[in-house]
Amino acid sequence: MKKFNRHVLPPPKARLLLSFLVIFLLSINGWAQNKPVFTVSGQIKDSAGVAVANATVLEKGTKNAVTTNIDGSFNIKVSSESAVLIISSVGYINQETPINSQANLAILLQKLRQDLGEVIVVGYGTTKKASVIGAIVAVTDKDIGMVHGGSTVSTSLAGKLPGVSFRMQDGRPGASANLQVRNMGDALFVIDGIQQDAGQFNNLAPSDIESITVLKDASAAVYGVRAANGVIVVTTKRGKIGSRNTINVDAYTGYQVWMRFPDALTNSYDYMRYRAEAEINRYGSTTIT
Repeated sequence: MKKFNRHVLPPPKARLLLSFLVIFLLSINGWAQNKPVFTVSGQIKDSAGVAVANATVLEKGTKNAVTTNIDGSFNIKVSSESAVLIISSVGYINQETPINSQANLAILLQKLRQDLGEVIVVGYGTTKKASVIGAIVAVTDKDIGMVHGGSTVSTSLAGKLPGVSFRMQDGRPGASANLQVRNMGDALFVIDGIQQDAGQFNNLAPSDIESITVLKDASAAVYGVRAANGVIVVTTKRGKIGSRNTINVDAYTGYQVWMRFPDALTNSYDYMRYRAEAEINRYGSTTIT
């Protein structure tokens, strides 16, 4: 009698366990194929050579991303040597950089140039001029430089600030003007965040000023009781990173020419004679003999 081999199927629990094992192995294989296989490091700077911190470095087509540290350097693992990095940061143009099998990259970002409108100083901060609804008026160094009105800042501002009056006590060369906001009295001067008086304000050279903002009414309330007559906020020029060293020379000369000279008294007799004539003209008589 001939025997037949009998194939025994595994029990249901064994078949289920075998299915899970196959799926797990396939998942491991797929993960191994998609995991990063190339490491790229580099540094990001702007056009002025300043490191760009907290910039985002993203592998294109994935969610794989890192951020730069304080010196602009980064380190990222990508899926292939032909991957493309997308670098983005606030204030800069987004840039795509192919790796091309390079393990170290030096990336240069270009600043985003947009016309955000004129920025003016408001109290202890700045804001766009278009968004200001308070009584604020401002001039810049360009406005001051268009007409050189004198050796002091106050004389250079005459006629440039609506609501601000200028009074010259005399016409001597180098004399300063008295500034009042809405004719309310002496204003408070704030130079680079420090409260000063009119004397310190006029000691500034007009060419050293970057902008002047006049805060009126409720806009000046941030400076307290001393700002009751208005505030004149001055921001002076300062150096900028990446700019060239420049030297500017600005000179001012003033002089007076008298068209006639009065006759000066040279003795006491003439003094008493003129005094006697003055008393006669005023009172009709004099006690001087």
